[in-house]
Amino acid sequence: MTNTPFISEHFTLHQLAGGVFAAIATELGAGFSNAGLIDLGEQTLVFDAFENPLAAEDLLQASLHLTGRSPSTVILSHWHPDHWGGLQVFKDSSILATPETRTAMIPLCVEMLEDRQDPSRMEQALRETEAKLAVETELTKRHTLQVSIARQRYDLQTLPALQPTLPNQTFAGKIIFHGRERTVELVATGKGHTLSDCLLRLPQERVAFIGDIGFFQSQPFMPYGYPDKWVALLKDMTGWEKDTFVPGHGPVGSKTDLALEMEYILSIEALVRDVVQTGGSVDDALQQTLPAPFDAWQAVGHRFAANVRASYRRQSAAMQKKTTRS
Repeated sequence: MTNTPFISEHFTLHQLAGGVFAAIATELGAGFSNAGLIDLGEQTLVFDAFENPLAAEDLLQASLHLTGRSPSTVILSHWHPDHWGGLQVFKDSSILATPETRTAMIPLCVEMLEDRQDPSRMEQALRETEAKLAVETELTKRHTLQVSIARQRYDLQTLPALQPTLPNQTFAGKIIFHGRERTVELVATGKGHTLSDCLLRLPQERVAFIGDIGFFQSQPFMPYGYPDKWVALLKDMTGWEKDTFVPGHGPVGSKTDLALEMEYILSIEALVRDVVQTGGSVDDALQQTLPAPFDAWQAVGHRFAANVRASYRRQSAAMQKKTTRS
């Protein structure tokens, strides 16, 4: 164990308390999503395993460097592969997730093995993204494409040795880890960002690692989410005795960031609801503009379109069902 900083091109480490670190993904690194490293005193926990084994290997080295040991347990916040693509690095650890998360990961592992056998789909996708960058002149869109290209190149680089790895333990409800240095609570929160999320709370340090329940200073990704339950969870979290929240994407934040994310979800749901109720199409919804400050977020990446399309499908179906009942 050492106090010397650990440096990675894939993430930056932010010490939140003695032995507690947020690993915040760099924009052009192989991590893409955030992770956590927590020293309990006798054992080390990792929260999420990044998108790519290159970043996960650095997280393993950070654990050895900062805590003197490999992690005994790796916790997965949910099933999206940008949070567990690096799991093979931790195959000797206990890998813990909810049953629903593990089940949802199984077909993705099959797809990964198919891509390893035949990488042509991924190679073609990279060529198409590079072609788009070659003709794009708008700076924000160019940056988004550059991030996508970096991800695709890292995925292809590690594909020949990729070993999709599933959790070897599942849980429901709450697990409490008791250590010499601290007590940590692992809580399954149910539906929110996905059909089954979980988070890690550190009561003494007033810190929470919340996975993709949190997207700070950027649009959340909502197509697989349950907005009403997501908003309710965010609202509940603003009342917790916590000061620091580590999101799945974006910088370390506070309750202000939770409230802003909640407002975004409510805003996009309201925008789409207005279009649906007036008989508008999904293309009409895509032409709408979110209020400030979310209008600045809207232009970055492809999440706005994905969120609008998902919300439009869900709200149109709900309205049709209501009309049929009437």
